[in-house]
Amino acid sequence: MSASAYKISQEGNGLMLVTMTVPVGQTYRLISVSCRFSAAPTTSEFFTVTQDTAAGAVYDVLLYTLDPSVGGIYSIIYQPTEEMFLEGGDAVVATYAGTDGRHWGVQITVKAVP
Repeated sequence: MSASAYKISQEGNGLMLVTMTVPVGQTYRLISVSCRFSAAPTTSEFFTVTQDTAAGAVYDVLLYTLDPSVGGIYSIIYQPTEEMFLEGGDAVVATYAGTDGRHWGVQITVKAVP
């Protein structure tokens, strides 16, 4: 990974709320969001990736959603098909209710824009 790329990693059990916030004065490009569960969840709940913008809630958007209980999915990767820019104060947020209590790991990867 180049020096301009930045990755956060977080793990937990049950409820997931992972946030990567762009530092003020910086611009990043979203590369990917990945998630792995210890086993496929069985309760129908959605893993979501959203953009929480510094400009306000009216600009927040759902980027990706998937119910991993459908099809027994335990490994997920979201990669934007086009460049997605994040300005200072914008955040990428991965969430999952986690009723089944599965262990999970999430990584959010971004790259600085010169």
